[in-house]
Amino acid sequence: MGAKDVLCNLVEKELHTDPKRARQILYQKHFPEKGRAPSRQYLANICMNVMLSAYTHPERSAFVSIFTPCEILQAFDLSPVCAEMFSTFLNGAGCEKPFVDAAESAGIAETYCSYHKILIGAAVTRFLPNPAYIINTSLACDANNLTFRALAQEYGKEQFYIDVPYSKDDYAVAYVAEQLHSLADFISEKTGRKLDMDKLSAITRRSAETIRIMQETISWRRTRWLSGDLTSELYESLMMHTCLGTPEAYQYACRLLDDYRKAPLDTGKRIVWMHSNPFWQKPVMDALNYRPDFHIAATEMSYDVWQRFDPSDPFRFMAQRLVYDPFNGPVQDRMAFTRDMAKKINATGVVLFCHWGCKETCGASGLIKKGIEESGIPCLVLNGDGVDRHNASDGQTSTRIGAFLEMLENQDTIGEKS
Repeated sequence: MGAKDVLCNLVEKELHTDPKRARQILYQKHFPEKGRAPSRQYLANICMNVMLSAYTHPERSAFVSIFTPCEILQAFDLSPVCAEMFSTFLNGAGCEKPFVDAAESAGIAETYCSYHKILIGAAVTRFLPNPAYIINTSLACDANNLTFRALAQEYGKEQFYIDVPYSKDDYAVAYVAEQLHSLADFISEKTGRKLDMDKLSAITRRSAETIRIMQETISWRRTRWLSGDLTSELYESLMMHTCLGTPEAYQYACRLLDDYRKAPLDTGKRIVWMHSNPFWQKPVMDALNYRPDFHIAATEMSYDVWQRFDPSDPFRFMAQRLVYDPFNGPVQDRMAFTRDMAKKINATGVVLFCHWGCKETCGASGLIKKGIEESGIPCLVLNGDGVDRHNASDGQTSTRIGAFLEMLENQDTIGEKS
């Protein structure tokens, strides 16, 4: 029995009788892997601190969906608990199963998104203590519209819901900006504190500068190899969403750019990854972690935010990020965004991960694949589960990703073809 199995058994033993004790067992700091570049070592450490801080101080925390703009929370000194990253944390410790079982015992369907199922399981067992706020956007999946309402009922909290229109225009931006104003008023009323607009403006300016620096890394991703892994890609997604606006996210962007400038020339094959990833699954780890010959050079869940908007009006700035995010609107926007990124970094191929229960991505996978390949970019649709080991097949995954990488090895890159 491995260390993770022992840890999981301890957590499961205490979960239904003493959830506080279960938290204490699990909430231990894990040391980053040595193969990561310095910026990604820093990233792992900061992400762990962010997650543990939110869970250990629930009176200052808010459950949020990953697309929720969190600058307003930062202005009120509140910590976000992101559904997707929480479930990733439990999976990384090898402890997702008790929470999956608890959610399904409470009536959640087996086919429901595993990220959200695990969060619900943690709520019904009270492994997750009562948060101060529950806040989510309609972007970008059905689970968001169900999970957070269920959590609000479970904890007896008022849910704050940010509706993002399907259309992308000034009307939609103004509509979302008005809701974000209301969110600030909502928190102000609950805390008895007035929003410090100077503080919020400083935070959103830092968000904009962080995005600018991340955009600057694009040209370096085209020619340099930076040692990393699937987990680092997920951590970067957290930095670019839940933590955007923090000094830590800004520091990460600066350190990442510096690492790219010092990195060796890339002689391998660069891959663009779409959606979440099964960071825990051995065949994928073996195929892409720390390998100079094949590696992920950009991840959709991070670069969807790399768009430049004017931060002078903080509420409009945050609203524009939501409205014009490629995850909002028609699936063609995601295809176009990914095609553009693939060409910018001279990628060899694209992997579209169809996470269990994600009906939006799974349902559109054929269309996305067709649209990307029409541009001359090979695309692998890889089925699996980002956090629940019971919904994935190592054998099938190994065969499919192995065959895809072999195909990429035998063809020219996009830049050479064009």
